[in-house]
Amino acid sequence: MRARNPLHVVDPGAMTRTMPPAMPRVMTQPAQARTVLARAVGRTAVVALLVIAITACGVDPTRVFDGGPPPAISDASTLVRVYLVRSGRLEATSVAATSAHVNDVLSALFGAGRRPPRGVSTALSRMRLAQVQLVRYTRDPASHNDPDSAGLRLRVFVSGPRMSRIAMAQITCTARLRPEIWAVEIAQGEAGTLKIHTCREYWDLAPENGHLPP
Repeated sequence: MRARNPLHVVDPGAMTRTMPPAMPRVMTQPAQARTVLARAVGRTAVVALLVIAITACGVDPTRVFDGGPPPAISDASTLVRVYLVRSGRLEATSVAATSAHVNDVLSALFGAGRRPPRGVSTALSRMRLAQVQLVRYTRDPASHNDPDSAGLRLRVFVSGPRMSRIAMAQITCTARLRPEIWAVEIAQGEAGTLKIHTCREYWDLAPENGHLPP
């Protein structure tokens, strides 16, 4: 009788059998909602902890204030002195001008009637500054009042109704605030006759307890 083989014979094909592929994990919609909610709660908790820590340090959370629309920027960027009218007398007043050049100063003088400062007015509201000329001042040898150094003569042409005395005083005395202006000539209209004026003519229009240029 043949002896039994003590070894257990294994079928080679059984060693190469393929295991079934693992099924991918599919997260259901309730699980996704729980995950998103957990993350949101976590972020909220972190922010709350930061606010508590800042407050504990004595620092108030920064507030955001609406500053409104940006400020309007005007072309006028310089304050100049001109003569306006208060109670029938001249009064030096600061107004905005494009520059301190005499042409821009006179433009500001004529434009002050549109929005005059409180308490003052102007006799030039119906006038229009037509032209401004600056010419070299020629000294009169027969005059003993002319300065010895060089200066400028200002010629102003104004259009509109006939100017009053106080309107001419506003122009003349405003121009004479400039040390380089020695003489002021004013004409009604571009073809009008130029007449020389000095601020001394209008000293009776000086403000109370004040004075005007020469």
